[in-house]
Formats: sequence, structure tokens, C-alpha cells
Amino acid sequence: MVGYDLEDKAYCMELTYNYGLEAYEPGTGLKEFGIYVQDINAAGKAAQDLGYKFEDGVVIGPDQYCFRLLGLPEGRTEKFSYVLCRAADMQKSVTFYKDFLGFSDAALPSVPNLPEKAAAVSYTSEGHPQNGEPVLLIFYEDGTKPTIKPWEGRHAFALNSEDIKELHKKFKTEHPDWIMHDAKGEPIALQEKLGTLFIFIAKDPDGYEMCFVSKETMLPAVVEAVTNYDPKLLDWEARDRRIAAIKAAGDEVNALITKIPVVVFSKEWCPFCAKAKDAFSSIGADIFVKELEDASKAPLVDSPAAFQDYLAAKTNVGRSVPKVFIGGSFIGGGDDVVALHKSGALLHKCVAVGAAQEIKVEPSETKTHFFINGHLVSQEEYNKKKGV
Repeated sequence: MVGYDLEDKAYCMELTYNYGLEAYEPGTGLKEFGIYVQDINAAGKAAQDLGYKFEDGVVIGPDQYCFRLLGLPEGRTEKFSYVLCRAADMQKSVTFYKDFLGFSDAALPSVPNLPEKAAAVSYTSEGHPQNGEPVLLIFYEDGTKPTIKPWEGRHAFALNSEDIKELHKKFKTEHPDWIMHDAKGEPIALQEKLGTLFIFIAKDPDGYEMCFVSKETMLPAVVEAVTNYDPKLLDWEARDRRIAAIKAAGDEVNALITKIPVVVFSKEWCPFCAKAKDAFSSIGADIFVKELEDASKAPLVDSPAAFQDYLAAKTNVGRSVPKVFIGGSFIGGGDDVVALHKSGALLHKCVAVGAAQEIKVEPSETKTHFFINGHLVSQEEYNKKKGV
């Protein structure tokens, strides 16, 4: 996390390592960040000394992100000035951020080579919870529709949990196709140590991603992260070992779900994992279970945490197990598997990938119906099961 204050007080930029994504290919949407520095020439030279390009007042970072250096105004504490993005329809984008997210019009700063059709919006100082200094979101239109890729990143908004829920309802009503990640039509509710974190991810009119999180839990977690940490965890060797472990776990995860029709990542002691495995067992499905811990919670792999970290990043639904994949696609956890089983969809999915056989039921001559685990079966199957 790179920033100059807590997220409810200032704009922050998060640098995220996405496991499984080897490279970021630049899109055509995000153009540059404007950032204030004490001395433009000194900052530019420092960038050059580190091996980065510094041209026309812009530092080009290792991943090709551009940072325009600006002289720090007297009295200004917030170092970020603006984020500059291309829009297919500038007015549509500006209207969305004002009407949907409560932004206000802002004075357009002097940005070199900015197209004539450009506008800035921001949360005003007066409307900011701490009267913070505004950071501008500048849109420009030049006749080219932006190509949005992971390189463009996403904006994060820390709002009250009730505001998160209302905003999600608004997206569902007006732009349901813009919602990227939620939990069955509701914001994702992650049970964190400091409370429930509500979160969902959506797109704006151009496809730029936005992450909305509840600040009642997010902000205390940020404070704890920077005040109660183990300095050893910031050691580069420790970081490299952790990343290597997660990469190795990711390689195994992807190899398994690519080759095996049904894979369950589980812990032997986990009751939700047991429910999922029982559901598969009741339909006679052939599954592969990757146990991360045994019944006494002892690890069965080098690093259960690495598997959970990778699976959390891959599925975007937290670190809990089980994580179940059918035909290479993530279908959910224990409750999701049980729900699919009750609806009959679990058997259908397993049959489709060759992990189970369709159950054909012949009517009995006596008109009597036979059931096993709530499923209608033939009398022959019933007798066999009961040992008759």
C-alpha cells in the first residue's frame, strides 16, 4: 500500500501482486498519475539513478506506468494530484461519477498535451469526511475508445457498510451487467478478525474497475497492519519465500483442475468440507480431494496458507475451504455444493465432465417409490443399498 494517510483521509495507490498473472500489458485507458514532489529535478534524477526513464517531466516506472512530477504547492500535504484516463464518452463518464458516486465538478489543472475535450471531477474538500485535500479524476475524449486491461488497475472506495449495500442495490437495478464480483446478488461478506468486511467490485461506463469496501472493518485493519506487524515479515527474503510458496501452490492447483474433472481443496477437520464431500458421495461422483490439513489440523502440504492465499486470489471469495472446481471452473464452497446437490445441478455438472453417471430410475411394479438420501432410485438399487 502506497499512500500518505489512511484511506478515509487521503488518496492511496495500492500495488498488488496478482498470483498467476505473469505480466501486465498496457491498455489504452490509464494515461498517467500526477504526483507532487518537493523538487522535480531531484526526483527525476533519483528515478534515473534507479534505472527508470525521466522524460518531459514524466517518470516511466518498471511496468510502464507514468508519473508526472509536479511542484508541491505551499500548504499541500496530499501528494497525489490526479489520475488521467481516456473515456469513450467524456460526458457520460463525468455524469456517472457525479450521479452515482457523489463526485463534484473540479477545476481542470494544466496538464501538458491534454485534449481539448477534458473534464475533472473529485470529492470536494467540503464533502470529504476529514476535509481532505481533493484528488482529481480527469477524463479526456479523443475519438478513441479505451482498451481496458488489468494494467489499468482499479479504484477503491471505503464507504459505510450501509452505503455499500445501497450502492450495490443501485448497480443491480440500473447496471447489473457492470457488477464483476459479488456474492449471489449481494455484497461479499468476509468474516475478518476485526468484523465483517462488505465488498463488491463493479465497472464504470468505460470498463474501469472499482472496488467498494466497508470502512468500519477496512480502516481498522489498515491501522493494525501498520502498527502491529512483525518486522520480519517485511524482510525481502521472507517475502520471496512466501511468493515462491504461493506460486508453487498455484502451479499445483492449476495442474489439478486442468487434468481432473472434479477437485476439492479441503481440510480433514473442516465440517463444511465434509458436507461437500458427502454431497459428491451421495451421487457416486468420482472426485479428487486435496487435503491441506489432517484431522488434528497438522499440515499435509508444505504450506496450507500458500494454497489458501492462491485460491483466495483465484476465486476472490476469501481463504476459506472447501474450494470446489468442476471442469476447471470454480463452483463455490460447502454450502454451494449442498445447494447444487439439492437442486440436482451437482449431478448434472458431474455427468457433463465424466465424473458421474446419470441416475436412471425405473418405476416399480408395486407403484412404491424408493429413496436413498432423498433421491428417487429403483427398487433394485434400494435393495442393494440396504443389503436386502
